[in-house]
Amino acid sequence: MTTIAQVKTLVRPLLERHADLGLAGRWIYVKPVHHLARVVLIDRQLDPNKFRPRWAVAHLFEARRFLPLNWGELLLNERSETPGSWKVTDADLALAMTEAIETHALPVLRGIVSLDDYLTFVSGHYFRHKLFDWPHVKIVIDVALGHLDAARALRDANVDRFGDDPAYDEEGRAKYRRIRQLCARLDADDRPGLAALLHEWEAITVKNLKIEKLWEPTPFPLELEA
Repeated sequence: MTTIAQVKTLVRPLLERHADLGLAGRWIYVKPVHHLARVVLIDRQLDPNKFRPRWAVAHLFEARRFLPLNWGELLLNERSETPGSWKVTDADLALAMTEAIETHALPVLRGIVSLDDYLTFVSGHYFRHKLFDWPHVKIVIDVALGHLDAARALRDANVDRFGDDPAYDEEGRAKYRRIRQLCARLDADDRPGLAALLHEWEAITVKNLKIEKLWEPTPFPLELEA
């Protein structure tokens, strides 16, 4: 599946059936898009006659250049004798894709509405460690939820990890610079400043993913606490 035009043709029946879906390139987003990207990706492969669809969910407020696919699953073509291999020559391809997404992806993605839903889902996933055991990820989630004591505990336990290290590549150093910004505002108990950082990072991700038309900026739980 090599072209965006082919993707549009393939998923048109699905989009016509579901008003809460939006297409951005090869990515189908479940709307509304707030702090989470709930997506199905129609991913290309080296063989132009093959493609690989998968669904995933990820938070947007980390100033991402691309969307990670850690927390999701591959989709299978249950109408094919080789369900793990999708080919443009498969019979009833659009129908098979619609069925796979409606049956296996949408029920899960639509059930993940809040950040708490997101954590519940990720906690049961094989790659849960990429959120719960990675301090630079977990601290951002804790701040977004307003769990500032938990965020401070992570900061205190990871002072060295969050420092600048010439061994990191530029992207890694930029990531930890952002974390240090977050920690400085934690030190000052600056809730508005923390929220502003998260909104800024989310907007950067949205721009990089080219989903401005799908995104609806909303407050974080951090901002809604009394």
